[in-house]
Amino acid sequence: MVLAQLPAVSFQHLKRDIDLYSAYYTAITEDHEGFIWFGSSSGGGLYRYDGYTLKSFLPDPANMKTSIPGFRILKTYLGVDDRLYVATNFGFSVVDPVTGQIENFNNRYDLAPDSRFAWTRCFFQDTVQRTLWIGTGYGLASMNPETGDSITLLRPSKPLDQGYMPEDILCIVQHPRNPGLLWLGTPVGIFQYDIDADRYTHIMCKDIPEQEMYIHDMYAEKSGMIWVSVGNGYIGGFNTDTQQWIVHRLPVYAPLPASGRSVNRLLPAGGNEAWLATETSVGKMNLSTGRFENWDYNADRPDGLLPNYIFLDLLNDRHGRLWVTSWHGVNIARQAFMQPSGVVKEVKVAMTGIDASPVYETGFKPLIYKEDITLHKDQRDITFQYVLPNPLDPATVSYQYMLEGYDSDWITTDQRRVRYPKLPGGSYSFMVRAKERDDQSWTNVTSLKLYIPKRLIEFWWFWGIAGVLFLSIVVFINRLLLSKAKKTERLKAEFEHQLSEIQMQALRAQMNPHFLFNSLNSIKYFAISKSKDETAAYLSKFSLLVRAILNNSKSRTISLKDELDALQLYIEIEHLRLDGKFDYQIDIDSGIHIKQAQIPPMILQPYVENAIWHGLMHKDGRGKLLVQVKDMGHQIQCIIEDNGIGRLKASEFRGKQTDHKKSVGMQITSDRIALINRIYQIDTQVHVIDLMDEHGTATGTRVVINIPLIHDEEE
Repeated sequence: MVLAQLPAVSFQHLKRDIDLYSAYYTAITEDHEGFIWFGSSSGGGLYRYDGYTLKSFLPDPANMKTSIPGFRILKTYLGVDDRLYVATNFGFSVVDPVTGQIENFNNRYDLAPDSRFAWTRCFFQDTVQRTLWIGTGYGLASMNPETGDSITLLRPSKPLDQGYMPEDILCIVQHPRNPGLLWLGTPVGIFQYDIDADRYTHIMCKDIPEQEMYIHDMYAEKSGMIWVSVGNGYIGGFNTDTQQWIVHRLPVYAPLPASGRSVNRLLPAGGNEAWLATETSVGKMNLSTGRFENWDYNADRPDGLLPNYIFLDLLNDRHGRLWVTSWHGVNIARQAFMQPSGVVKEVKVAMTGIDASPVYETGFKPLIYKEDITLHKDQRDITFQYVLPNPLDPATVSYQYMLEGYDSDWITTDQRRVRYPKLPGGSYSFMVRAKERDDQSWTNVTSLKLYIPKRLIEFWWFWGIAGVLFLSIVVFINRLLLSKAKKTERLKAEFEHQLSEIQMQALRAQMNPHFLFNSLNSIKYFAISKSKDETAAYLSKFSLLVRAILNNSKSRTISLKDELDALQLYIEIEHLRLDGKFDYQIDIDSGIHIKQAQIPPMILQPYVENAIWHGLMHKDGRGKLLVQVKDMGHQIQCIIEDNGIGRLKASEFRGKQTDHKKSVGMQITSDRIALINRIYQIDTQVHVIDLMDEHGTATGTRVVINIPLIHDEEE
């Protein structure tokens, strides 16, 4: 016997207490759709795994005939009828992996109740005899799987004869070339059962001690060789032609102690090799030489095998990926390195859920939807759920779906559910396909037909009748519309007049006497005390501003650039007039196309004027004015911020002025914004924020103006 370590492999884990209930996971099987089924032999029940999520099945005392009979799952077996046979400590169930229907056989034995008989160990579906052979704790039993007749226990008339029936059948295989012979693994060795003669023959091996003849598992090769795992670490091959044995035994070494060499599962690997699941390791044996290469738990490899040992069952899936069940959970190899199982004949997407709203029925739902579905006429909100069972890498799977009769083309997604919230009545076919990687082709299409009864208004003849009724009242409606049109024209004229008045008021507010008076005084001041060049520069800027205001006021919308150019001129004039009492800065997001963006004219200037006149003019020390324009997607955000005296103190200054006149510029601007919102169906918002320091002292004012971009049809 040669012992070696296999190359390291990475495992994904389904862990006890995190993903799974209970412990001691065994009995793993792949169904013909590609779903993986496994169970727990310490109370966790049965699971189905699709590569993403787990679905569990537990005994239901209120519905014993349609649930699994016991909490301890001892074996799962996929029959040639594509149904899943589940052995438990209280009989067995037959599960249809498509419909989800469960048929329970825990109370159909033709024998007085016996706890040993309830322990179902294994199955073999014999297509020649048309019989399901069942290994139980009380011996061999049979049942017709097509009719589901009562189970028959095969008890010889003289149990003390040489041909006595062994108890506790642990595994069953059929002779490779003689379907009339079954090979039975038991705690006391192998038995050959002649079906026609109803006779059992005990097969002994002189190379294995009699007390070690506990048969854990077996499989048969087409060549006639039957391989068995026996006792504490023996692997035996029995040639049914020569009646000769080949025996290997696992060696004793630290990771594989003498007490942990039992081989719980044999999985043929081809090429005269087999995978072994032992108490403490998983490995591969060359059945010719006995060379055993293995993995065991390594605390330094968190992606290795799970701890706590007791590796119970093995599976190679449709990819050739290894699955290992153990006491602590399920280990799933991340890469394929075995022969594909061949169980899945066609890789397709499975339809796992149809949810229709409103919900009328809460009854039984299939695990996979394949039958046509007819809904209620008001069930128009439909959600389809689907999955490509157990892909090698779920992150690389792509799906395409199309609802024929509604969608015009395939839609690509990485999601496993799609919702149609408002379907009209009619006949549809939901089609879906997938591919595991970009370099692969799409799978064949999975389709499901769906019918939603039409409402009355969805029939063509209904609209014909409605059309006739409509034409009969056209004259009345026409007269009514003419009357409303005249009223609308009158209101429109009033509205346009009001708009013009507000625009003119805004223009006058921009060119208010205070501004003109102060500007003229500044011109006089500049002419007397400044140079000709400085006076000329001031007059030039002033004339440019007046011209810009007059030009901008003619249009309902202007570009953001024109608005900012006029605002820049105004700030520069005020800066000159106040002898540079404040610093200013205008920041514009680089992503804004200021020449294309359209906004109402003269929106920002009143707020800047307010900041300068009432915030910065009375400030002791140097003032700061910041204008920011930000890109907010379908709108721009303008922020006007000063470090002036604040609104409260500014109102006190205005109250002390004897010649104070009520400013209407801000009110006009507010009215203009309300009118603009109404014209363009937008929501321009203005927020004024008082800035305070940590002591509650005013440190300035911030005005935030959110202006949706305008698409003016008249421009």
